[in-house]
Amino acid sequence: MLKSASVLAAAILATAGFAAAGSASAATITPAGTGFTLSGDLTMSQSTTVECAVTLTGTTASDGSSASITGGSFAAGDWQCGWLVTPSSFPWSVTLNGGSSITISGIGANSILGNCAGSITTNWSGGVTFSGATIPGSPGTCSITGTLTSSPSLTVS
Repeated sequence: MLKSASVLAAAILATAGFAAAGSASAATITPAGTGFTLSGDLTMSQSTTVECAVTLTGTTASDGSSASITGGSFAAGDWQCGWLVTPSSFPWSVTLNGGSSITISGIGANSILGNCAGSITTNWSGGVTFSGATIPGSPGTCSITGTLTSSPSLTVS
C-alpha cells in the first residue's frame, strides 16, 4: 500500500511538473502581424570600416512568434554605403530565444572587397543593438556595431 501511494504521489508530481513547464509562455513580438522599419547608423568592418545609415523593412508574424526582414538599404554615412556596400540575401529571419534575446539569421552584405553572411544573436530593447557582433565573411570576419530602432515601436517579451 505504501509503495503504491509513493508511485501515485510521484505520478502526480511529475504531471504537475509537466503542466507547469507547458504553461510557461513563449516569447512574442508585439504588435503582431504588423509591418515595421528598423533604422539607424551601423559601423561595419571587414577589409575597411564604414559607417552607414541603415533602413530595413519587415513584418512580424500574425501570432507574434517571429519576424522577417524583407528588404533594406544602406545610405551614405560614408560614401561607400549604398554603392559599394549593400545589404543582401533577403529575407532575414528573426527568431525569438526567450526574454529579449533574438537571433537574426541570413544577414548578408556585399562590397567590392568581399561579403558577409550569417547569424547574429543579440537583445531587443526597442530595437536591435549590435555591440561588435561578428558574422563570417570573405576575405575575413565582419563586425557590426550600432543600434537600429523600430517604427512602430516593437516589444519582445
